Amino acid sequence: MYSVKYYDLSHFNELQKIWNDLSGGEDMTYFQSFDWYKMLVALNVDSNNKNFKYLFGVVCEKNGKAVLIAPLWIVTKTFKKFNKKGAYFFGRKQWSDYLNFIYKNVNIEILNVLFRSLKDNYKVNKIYFEELPTDSRLYKIVTSHFSYIDNKTTTCVHLYLPNSVDDYNKALAKNFRQNIRTAFNRTKNDCIEFVFNFDDKNVNIDKFLKDRVDRLSEKKSQWTPSRYLRFKWLVKEILTGNYWGEEYNFPEYIPITHDKNSKTMTCCTLSGDLCAAFNYGIDINKKKIVLMAVCTNSKYYRYSPGIQLIYKYILDQITKSEVKCIDFTRGTEKYKYDFGGQEHFNKSITVTI
Repeated sequence: MYSVKYYDLSHFNELQKIWNDLSGGEDMTYFQSFDWYKMLVALNVDSNNKNFKYLFGVVCEKNGKAVLIAPLWIVTKTFKKFNKKGAYFFGRKQWSDYLNFIYKNVNIEILNVLFRSLKDNYKVNKIYFEELPTDSRLYKIVTSHFSYIDNKTTTCVHLYLPNSVDDYNKALAKNFRQNIRTAFNRTKNDCIEFVFNFDDKNVNIDKFLKDRVDRLSEKKSQWTPSRYLRFKWLVKEILTGNYWGEEYNFPEYIPITHDKNSKTMTCCTLSGDLCAAFNYGIDINKKKIVLMAVCTNSKYYRYSPGIQLIYKYILDQITKSEVKCIDFTRGTEKYKYDFGGQEHFNKSITVTI
């Protein structure tokens, strides 16, 4: 009933039409779009490592209609000890917060054909599904029909916007409402005026990157982990190969400089000084944004410009109804919950086929 055909990176553009059709499926996110993978292909196309292949497995019905695309990183032979032979999602270990195959619908017959093909053609008997959303149909089918090892759970947070500003403000915790008022009052009392731009096409990218690096370095220096935690991290690094440099490092990138479809919301002073910014992707059809990277200028910490920016954006979108969900993606930072975010989860599992 089904057959599988494989395409390498040089033939990626041939998949655009069917990809765009399938990526409208309910389980699909911004990170399953054709343009997102076009960016990943451009970053990896020059790789000539003989230990792995990048492939797109396309499962078709008897009449030739494509029903699923599997973006794959296939390790043909275990190398440097910790890159184990098997099939992985293409896009792993990078900015793709949610990984999945590309489909409108998927069933056990489709997966059996794909998995059998991978086993026959590439001699792999394990598939490493990483950052697979637990509410996806793929996750539910795989965990119901195949033997697997549950490796890790990742917490993500999203916020579905209510129908009115009044309803939203009432839902916020009292102390957080006070924190927001304090931030706005401090700004006003110090005679600072912020300009909020929810799609800043002239954002200072160099300043964004510098403030981001500075903030990450500051957070790292301010926190001293316990001896137990340092030991736990060391063991983890040794077991995953990071300590020995034995886990393959994919090309580095950041969406604001590489993803042409991403947008940036900013909080700036009247003179144009960047105070805070969020780089995000938007799924217009599903009315959802995914926040991918953030920066804050240390000069303006006192005024919580990032909090003011997100709050203003939420109120704007409740009024306009252009966006119904703000996905804060992976991570359990406090501000995500303060804004009313709810948890959802990814799983990383190893499946035997």
